[in-house]
Amino acid sequence: MIDLANTGSIVKEIVEGQGYVLLPEVITKEEVKNARSRLLQHAEIACKTGTILTEGKHRERIYGLIFKGKIFELMVQHPRVLEVVETILGSEVTLGGFSAHILHPDATNMGVHVDYPYWAMEPPFPASPILEVQTIWLVEDFTEDNGAPFFAPGSQKLSCKPDIKQFRQIAEKITGKAGSVIISHGLCWHDTSTNTTQEPRVSILGNYTPKFIHPLEDNLYEVRPEVLEQASPKLQKLLRYRLKSTEEPIFKM
Repeated sequence: MIDLANTGSIVKEIVEGQGYVLLPEVITKEEVKNARSRLLQHAEIACKTGTILTEGKHRERIYGLIFKGKIFELMVQHPRVLEVVETILGSEVTLGGFSAHILHPDATNMGVHVDYPYWAMEPPFPASPILEVQTIWLVEDFTEDNGAPFFAPGSQKLSCKPDIKQFRQIAEKITGKAGSVIISHGLCWHDTSTNTTQEPRVSILGNYTPKFIHPLEDNLYEVRPEVLEQASPKLQKLLRYRLKSTEEPIFKM
């Protein structure tokens, strides 16, 4: 039984157990409503300007979220989430990416996969150190019908590319309330399911890695320096804004 109030219990489940944990309702209903509204507004603008990225049929991605609203700054550095992430990866964590994933009606699965940087590597993958932790923010309720993700329990311990047949035998669909967040090991096999509803299903994906891994996304693209200067020290660190410490010497005698 996972003690969701205990970070150690959560981390053990992600690393040694099923490979993922759902933390229920981490942000409020109002915060979720704000995030979803802003995302769909940005998606509409991006569609009109032709800047939205289409992934397969009826699936879209929106990048560059962090400075499109304070709610996204809150989510990307949420203390409860980062406590789990940093316990697994260490305090020197880099943000690999933070983007929205929209599954429109009739969107089908995207394909079973592991997360970056593992999919960019040749297997067998290293079991240690852990190279990535993913977060999936539920920007609305994830139901049986609207494309909730499948995860294969314990697959992170196999350190290999997904086996489709095995995945279909053991995968579990993860449903939950809006405002919740799924935190998972980057090696845990997962996939989206089909959205059979008449409404888009929206989530926000966070990719966290040790600082020696090159980020998946350019999180600083088109961000004004004055905006970064006003960001919290934690967010600046996640964004690799200041790689060299101003407090510690480069070489220690």
